[in-house]
Amino acid sequence: MNARRIDEVWKALGDPTRRRILDILAHEPTTTGEIVRQFSNELVRTAVMKHLDVLEQARLIRVEREGRRRWNHLQTEPLKPMATWLQLRSRQHHQNLRRLKQLTESKNPRKQNE
Repeated sequence: MNARRIDEVWKALGDPTRRRILDILAHEPTTTGEIVRQFSNELVRTAVMKHLDVLEQARLIRVEREGRRRWNHLQTEPLKPMATWLQLRSRQHHQNLRRLKQLTESKNPRKQNE
């Protein structure tokens, strides 16, 4: 996955509405109309459609047309590089904390006497 594509995914994930849409789609493919209904108290249809367009551009969703209906399917493949990146950073963070703890405990004479 190239850097531009990764940036599109991060941008798409940066919005709480788009993350909520992905949460909806994590359960099962859902029609655009149903997604719009779930946001009817907060957003107009065109706003939901723009969020869906961003998700589709980032390849986080795949849209299948069935007559007049649009079925939205979650695509997890673009999330894998992000998960790998986050796991690496998390591992490095835990290693740094472990080293800091060891260093702190080795310099604390009270801990050594216990």
